[in-house]
Amino acid sequence: MTHFNTPSHTPQDDLAYVASAVRRRETRPGVPAIFFLWSALFLVGWALPDFAPRLTAPFWLVAGIGGGLLSWWLGARDELKRGDVDIELGKRYGYHWLVCGAAFFGVFLPFMLGGQEFNAYAADLLGRQFLLVCALAYGLAALHLERGLALPAAIMGAGYLVLNVWSPAYLWTTMGAMISVALFVAGLQARR
Repeated sequence: MTHFNTPSHTPQDDLAYVASAVRRRETRPGVPAIFFLWSALFLVGWALPDFAPRLTAPFWLVAGIGGGLLSWWLGARDELKRGDVDIELGKRYGYHWLVCGAAFFGVFLPFMLGGQEFNAYAADLLGRQFLLVCALAYGLAALHLERGLALPAAIMGAGYLVLNVWSPAYLWTTMGAMISVALFVAGLQARR
């Protein structure tokens, strides 16, 4: 508990406290550039299993790590431009996506260690597991960080169910296009 009559307390502390409370209550629209970045990455990366399956894992290894780092930089740059740096919120974003990255790594670990043979069945199973982790990652981010991720998360969740019940042709490409459009629209809304 803060004592207001301590010598180290200043009016700036009060303003910072109020600003922090307001920030926690408001829903941030997100950074348009990040939505547009992931819109492009999903459009390409989710079509690869249908058209160039061998390029899928290398693409997502580079795009996942590179896109994550670029997203971090774009988010930090946006906060500095607006003059609204919220370190606690930045930590929440960082921890959220770090945990999600660890989950993706955990899904891929058995294949990296050679515990499972990497064939067409294994690639399909790996893609499904990645899709489930991605749906959960975006769904939890929509719940706790940015509402604009709710529709992409719902599309991923629905795609996961469809993929496990019925495997239609070009489902990955269709989902990638739908998610890409949803992220692009979220980016346009965040610009307002």
